[in-house]
Amino acid sequence: MISIKEALARVKENTAKLDSVNVNLLNALGSVLSESIQSPINMPPFDQSAMDGYALGGEALVYNVVTEIQAGASANGKSLSSGEAARIFTGAMIPEGTVSIAKQEIVKRDGETITLLEDVRKGTSIRKKGEELAINDIAISKETYLTPAAIGFLSGLGIQEVNVYRKPKIAVIVTGNELTKPGEKLLPGRIYESNSATLTAVLNHAGFDSSLVTVKDDFNSTKETIGNAIDQNDVVIITGGISVGDYDFVGRALAELHVEEVFYKVKQKPGKPLFYGKKGDKSIFALPGNPAAVLTCYYMYVRTAIQSLIGISTPMLEEREVSILHDFNKKGDRAHLLKAYIAPEGVQVHAGQSSAMLSSFVGANSLIYLSEEDSEIKKGDKVLVYILPI
Repeated sequence: MISIKEALARVKENTAKLDSVNVNLLNALGSVLSESIQSPINMPPFDQSAMDGYALGGEALVYNVVTEIQAGASANGKSLSSGEAARIFTGAMIPEGTVSIAKQEIVKRDGETITLLEDVRKGTSIRKKGEELAINDIAISKETYLTPAAIGFLSGLGIQEVNVYRKPKIAVIVTGNELTKPGEKLLPGRIYESNSATLTAVLNHAGFDSSLVTVKDDFNSTKETIGNAIDQNDVVIITGGISVGDYDFVGRALAELHVEEVFYKVKQKPGKPLFYGKKGDKSIFALPGNPAAVLTCYYMYVRTAIQSLIGISTPMLEEREVSILHDFNKKGDRAHLLKAYIAPEGVQVHAGQSSAMLSSFVGANSLIYLSEEDSEIKKGDKVLVYILPI
């Protein structure tokens, strides 16, 4: 049995970036660039007005308005002499001879003549050609995570396709004869299945598609299902069946499928019976069946692996040290990952920390980490907190 920190280190060490693919820019949200992008244009591509107002030729108090330039119109061939002005709009190309832009709020117009009500310094409200980015400059560097702002920025450069690290194909396998699908009648001794919904939702929230398979507690079915999933996917996530009960067949199936064990069992609560293995470049996680343990293990380990696969340089959850708002006594010698809520004044542990109680995750925005050695935590003590990407 290994520690949480050792388990995280092994996950990161055993996951390498996937191959790169060329995708449409509008489909690249949440991906990571596999190569830097050079700007194909100057940004802005011409000197332009930053305001609705008047382009001024030379320095004067009174100007004659000789032309009008709308956004999107060319100003080529147009020029201003001293004492001449052009009515102009935000984003419009400025004509030759423009020394500054007077915003319309400081201008009094009378027919084709304008009078400045305030002085305007030279260069005011002019966005210079290439001011943001010059042609062939690096627009966005390799390894950058593509946010909505990055997508918009690249679109503004006229870019339609980008090279990114491929997103993994992910399979979710749910085991357990006691499970009933929502909508079906709940018979005695059975429970409604929630792990598939949880994992599908958390993967979708992170921008990943996944396939779902359910399997009965039967060795041959378990082995065949897992084997097919490994063949067809980059990441396989199995819930339940990894302990040592008479009907837990996942561990035996993984062994017969020649999945290399990277680790099995982590000294933590919840989620002790966690398996992580590799078959070639495929990552296989066998999570315990209890719902809160499933989500905890996903956030700590599965997410770390997936983030590494798509090229994110800091794949693990953000860490902070936060003051706890109350006393807390930890029992046992395992490290704890406690569902909690961070508020401006500190962090508070949620009630109902059982690995079977998914309700404790509702409203949680963090996991408090208490080490194996921690026992009595006092109000005001600093604790390590993992921030959940909710």
